[in-house]
Amino acid sequence: MNSGIRIEDIPQGVLDDVIFSLKNYLVAIYVLLPEKPQPRLRLIGSGTLVEIEGTHYILTAAHVWYETRGEEKIGLVLTDHQSSFMMPRDSICAKELWDGRVSEWGPDVALLKLATPFVSTIAARKSFLNLAQQKESVASCPPATENTLWALTGMVGEFSDIQTHPEARTIEVSVHGRALFSFVQQVHQHDGYDFFDLGANLKLPGVPSSFGGVSGGGLWQINLSMAKSGTISWDGKRYFRGVAFWESEKTDGHRMIRCHGPKSIFEKAWDSWALPSRMG
Repeated sequence: MNSGIRIEDIPQGVLDDVIFSLKNYLVAIYVLLPEKPQPRLRLIGSGTLVEIEGTHYILTAAHVWYETRGEEKIGLVLTDHQSSFMMPRDSICAKELWDGRVSEWGPDVALLKLATPFVSTIAARKSFLNLAQQKESVASCPPATENTLWALTGMVGEFSDIQTHPEARTIEVSVHGRALFSFVQQVHQHDGYDFFDLGANLKLPGVPSSFGGVSGGGLWQINLSMAKSGTISWDGKRYFRGVAFWESEKTDGHRMIRCHGPKSIFEKAWDSWALPSRMG
């Protein structure tokens, strides 16, 4: 990868710095199902908090938004400690690119506009990525997929736990947000969209057998360098490049996770949703 750096040689401290920075933009999305004797919580996916010319959104997969249909409220996991935050679903205005079914070629992406009263609460605990700036950075410096480290951020359902306490009438949820570090194995072009395929070796420790819950999570390009002394460092910059939406079947202990790439987000979706073409 970068300058001959092997992924196994990257210090854990460097990876931890990346995780700490990127998790500020990650949210897990859930709903409460109205069941008796008490509601049941369901984790449905992930999203990235973004901002475009002062308007605040969650960028996610369209099928994640679809999973909230019929529910009165949508919840977000915002902190590492015990908390609860929910918004009325009808307070969210959604822009979608989707044909109504989950498929390997999508399109499957949605932009959820947040009502102003909820933005300050979210911003007190998380950060919003300036997506217009990211669009400009892609235009001026297209991403190189070869010899580059990538991170996919999302909530892993397999590692998350939900416990109900009927006597106390409470629900306790432990959500595990992760950053999967990998390489782009293939880049595809299909119907004007681009797709980045990341490989996952399920045999490695800490890797889930399935990536349910990661749908809607963000794909980030991670730029590393190596000094003459051999010290590996990260440039500290955040390069947002796409949205995860589909995983392949397991084959020989491996899976592939497909993400919409920058062309899908910053050209196809941007134009379809009539977003500002230039920064204000």
